[in-house]
Amino acid sequence: MGDVLIDLGEQHGRLPSETVASLDRPHRFRGILASLTAVLLAGLGGAAVTRAPVAPVLVAARLGDTMFVEQSRLYVVGGNRDPQGAAIQHKIVSMYALPGGELLAHTTVAVTGAIFQVTSVAETVLVSYQVDTVGAEATVALQAGTDRALWRAPARLLSVSAADGLVLLRENSPRFGDLHWYGLDLATGRTRWSLEQPLQGYTTEAGYRAGFPRRLITATTAGHIEVRDTVSGTLLVEGDVTARPGWSRRGITVWPTGDLVLVGGLGGITAYTLAGLSPRWHSGLELSGRWVQDCVNAICVFGYRGGVQVLDPGTGQVRWAADRWTMAAEAGSYLLVSGNQGLEGRYPLAVVEPVSGVVHGDFGAWRAAGPPRADGTVVGLRQRIGDDVVFYALLDPVTLAVRVLGTATTVSGDCQATTEVLVCRRIDAGVAIWPLTQ
Repeated sequence: MGDVLIDLGEQHGRLPSETVASLDRPHRFRGILASLTAVLLAGLGGAAVTRAPVAPVLVAARLGDTMFVEQSRLYVVGGNRDPQGAAIQHKIVSMYALPGGELLAHTTVAVTGAIFQVTSVAETVLVSYQVDTVGAEATVALQAGTDRALWRAPARLLSVSAADGLVLLRENSPRFGDLHWYGLDLATGRTRWSLEQPLQGYTTEAGYRAGFPRRLITATTAGHIEVRDTVSGTLLVEGDVTARPGWSRRGITVWPTGDLVLVGGLGGITAYTLAGLSPRWHSGLELSGRWVQDCVNAICVFGYRGGVQVLDPGTGQVRWAADRWTMAAEAGSYLLVSGNQGLEGRYPLAVVEPVSGVVHGDFGAWRAAGPPRADGTVVGLRQRIGDDVVFYALLDPVTLAVRVLGTATTVSGDCQATTEVLVCRRIDAGVAIWPLTQ
């Protein structure tokens, strides 16, 4: 079956392979074909062909080029023709509009190391790159379509607020204890505010709105907590909590979730309100070796070796726990969860009710890609190991329906989805854009 390519969708009529003649007289292979079709459809969610294959928009790229995908932009970075070993490399950032793939600009940027992040705001292109081989990083802002640098800062780009004209950056110098946060003016690079993270402390972003964190939280092992506004740098609230004995030896962990900030280490977790740092609850659950994320009016605490415990945000009580799940994503009123064992080397992509942990159903070997769409569906991808064909579909967590839209062919497997398109690197190193049409 490895040579069979099918473009699938919801089927309400006969398959294209069934000709008119086959309806008029018996065919000696009809039983065999029906059995084969049943196997194929069962393996891919029960959908069938309804349309001709969709031709992708092709974007030129070479081996070694990198791509970055956003909801409305595609960036392809390449074009380096400097002598091997040159200290300064000149890269070309090609920016394309999504979903159509129209070329918007070619921007030339001078860097000293690998580029690991690209984004843009209006006519400004922002590029973060490695400065050297020991960990230093920098960000440069350029006028789109030119080689003119507007400003350059020795820190990595974290987020941009176009409405506030602000760029949030964090320095990550290899020098011990030297870590700074900055709020820079997008147009000029002028520093609006800066913060030095305490040596015995931790700083993290919180309060995301429209993709930009509105707060910075800093907590020290001595028990001092501060919350700042990321646009102005203003200190909004600060307070002192009882520092547990293990914090000075093992460090402190800070995780924002919803309207809370969880502060923990040895001795468990204490939840404080983000607005006023008022204590809400305490839990004996350890945060060491775990990470926290929002899970549809619940708090998911994942272990780095697998397993999840789901907490009630009002009380901190464990609602339910499962050893097999290693990730979760919000999808309407449900969670999409998966693990690293079972079907094809991992558990099926399951739909779970966040309050009870009851499994509503699963999507088998499909995996979710990109954010949920406005209609509640999620883009699903499926690719057999070693194959160069990716089936793409819309997964409905409510009905558990799989609506297969088509196949992305001759791809290397590096696929990313927005709510409107699927973008994949091809085996010839180029980039292809498939529309996620209904």
